[in-house]
Amino acid sequence: MEATTAFDTKPLLRPQQVEEMKAEVASAEAKLSNPAILDKGEARKQLIRTRASLESQTPKPPVDAAEEGRMVTRSRQLLDQILAGMPSQEEMRKAPPGAVDKHMGWEKRNKPAILEWKNLQLRLRPGEREAANLERHRPVSSTLSMDNAVVQGKNFYIPEGVGATVTFSDAELDQLNALKPGLRDTVGAMSNEQRQVVKDMLALMPAKQKASARDRLAEEA
Repeated sequence: MEATTAFDTKPLLRPQQVEEMKAEVASAEAKLSNPAILDKGEARKQLIRTRASLESQTPKPPVDAAEEGRMVTRSRQLLDQILAGMPSQEEMRKAPPGAVDKHMGWEKRNKPAILEWKNLQLRLRPGEREAANLERHRPVSSTLSMDNAVVQGKNFYIPEGVGATVTFSDAELDQLNALKPGLRDTVGAMSNEQRQVVKDMLALMPAKQKASARDRLAEEA
């Protein structure tokens, strides 16, 4: 299949970053109208710069159905390319011999494709917090031997499921990290079923263990 025309790779703002920059614009507008601010010229320049950045970096939706079709097709092509040779969840988690070189080589080959894919996702799925999260597509199965891996552990194979997206509150993510540092960072790579299992385990966790996790967080703060 012939590849579609490439799209821009200039980094775009994530939903949270868009809101933060909108707040910066509002702050700059307030400075301009504040009589206590004497240097109106500099305040005006700051407002113009911030507005321009917001305008140029905010993901724009497709202009029409034709462009949307091209974007979807290109996104699929890029994802197929990116997933070829992408280090698996297990390889990234356990770091067996060869995993670092595999990751660095993969990242170097695919950096432009990753940037373009993320931009397309942000434009096609506006407002979605994890629209450009590539971890959701990371392969599960490893092609490297786990012998002599830096991090040893058991493998849990949970069947994929379909349903509403399972999300975690900030408090639940903090509990995960208190139980095992770095655990919260793996949530984005979990399937929906895996997230539900983890969420159910947190709900069933004894109050005493939850309190211990909170105490650990307080000590680290």
